[in-house]
Amino acid sequence: MTLQVGLVGRDGIVLASDRLLQSYEGSSRSVSRTSKFLGGAGAICCWSGDSIAEQSAYGIRNHDWTIAVSNEIEPSRSTLMEIGNAACRKVEAQFGTVPGAARKVLTVLHRDQLWLLDISVQNGAVARPILDREVAGDTANTCRYFMNRYANWCNLRPIAELVPLAAYTILAAGEENPYGVGGLEVVVVPKGEVPLFLSGERERELESWFRETAKLIQRKLSDPFNYGPVAPPQS
Repeated sequence: MTLQVGLVGRDGIVLASDRLLQSYEGSSRSVSRTSKFLGGAGAICCWSGDSIAEQSAYGIRNHDWTIAVSNEIEPSRSTLMEIGNAACRKVEAQFGTVPGAARKVLTVLHRDQLWLLDISVQNGAVARPILDREVAGDTANTCRYFMNRYANWCNLRPIAELVPLAAYTILAAGEENPYGVGGLEVVVVPKGEVPLFLSGERERELESWFRETAKLIQRKLSDPFNYGPVAPPQS
């Protein structure tokens, strides 16, 4: 399981993901921390879901997106959908019928477009451009609230203001579900420029800021409230 967010700002795009990776072999489970981002020619993406989503992410990475014109939406949509459908066919050929699962790949194309590839074995892959914000993974995690509440009109805000919101959402999700979400990785894509991965030092800075901010919110929520009758004003 994972949680990932994408935010479109007026001057670029912010992608954030957790780093928790769970591997299963028979009845045993192992947990490690790793990057969930894949980058290629003209694209960078992160995936959530099963091996179909993972195969789709590798397909996006391996495709040469630099040959397409950046402002052409439909060719990008068609290519993403074919990559998702090809991943479905490949996995089904290996393992047979694959049960339903939430499979999504958040992708930045041409350094200025955020896309969501949503892959369904039953209905086929669907790709759509994201104009403001998107959340993928851990469908029951209530930390989606932060994106739903505070990312309104994010496309009018600079990406420097969106990094803390993206980081807070991921880290709070890890506190709610430490079994499935953990760690932080943030990628900033200034419009028209190459993706910038935040250093470990900057991510630790965000983690420290998150802890202090969470404590502040907790203190404010614990402020005593005088629920008794309001005293009449003195004449």
